[in-house]
Amino acid sequence: MNNDELTLKEMQLHSTDAWNKNYERYEKGNWIGIQYPTEVLVNFVSNLRKYNADAETYFQDSGKEYSIRNDFSGRALDIGFGSIANLKMVSDKGFECHGLEVSKEAVIRGENAMAEQGIKNIKLKLWEPNLMPFDNDYFSLVFGNQSIYFNLDLEAVVNEVFRVLKPGGYFLFSFFSERHDYMKYIEHVRNGIVRFGTNHPNPRLRGVYVRFLKSPEELKILFTKFKDVKIFTVESDQTPLFSSWRYVTGVKP
Repeated sequence: MNNDELTLKEMQLHSTDAWNKNYERYEKGNWIGIQYPTEVLVNFVSNLRKYNADAETYFQDSGKEYSIRNDFSGRALDIGFGSIANLKMVSDKGFECHGLEVSKEAVIRGENAMAEQGIKNIKLKLWEPNLMPFDNDYFSLVFGNQSIYFNLDLEAVVNEVFRVLKPGGYFLFSFFSERHDYMKYIEHVRNGIVRFGTNHPNPRLRGVYVRFLKSPEELKILFTKFKDVKIFTVESDQTPLFSSWRYVTGVKP
């Protein structure tokens, strides 16, 4: 069956199966994926308290150390956690943390890694997009690093993010841009869905379907329910693949 004949659900299931097989094949041990928290997320969480301040108020506090603030409260959700590195960092900042994954292998290894380290305040769940197993207005923060676009019905997922966030709660997600070297290895399927080809240098991504949003304008439309939506780009040539990530953040009214 070719890509044009596959339903959205079939493509989603194919990608989930690919993730499980890739983790089993390429990742050894219980700590899979990134080993350290994402720098953008570290900065974002550390400065959450300042986002509502104007520039004058912000810089009046410049003599104080905010980067190590640990007195947050509330709940945080990581969508597609892969590794528990980001969850552990956010938990250390004071949040009650939850993680969702489509990969059973990632959940099992994440739970094993937490057991090895004595981590008890992070809860991981296996997730079948698109409905989230949480009450309305439950989280203060929802985030996902290089993950949310693996959910092919992005509109449904963003609606769920809106539902589970508390009024005044923040989100932060990343998307690869048209400048990313990933673009050399994609096959266009239909309606914004692309597939990473068998020539992708990262074997973990070969054959996986993703949603590709080609412009900041499309991101703004996707998150139109939220207020104070901001988009910024982080690029790097420190690895063999040039990376270009668009981060989008906003607040539930």
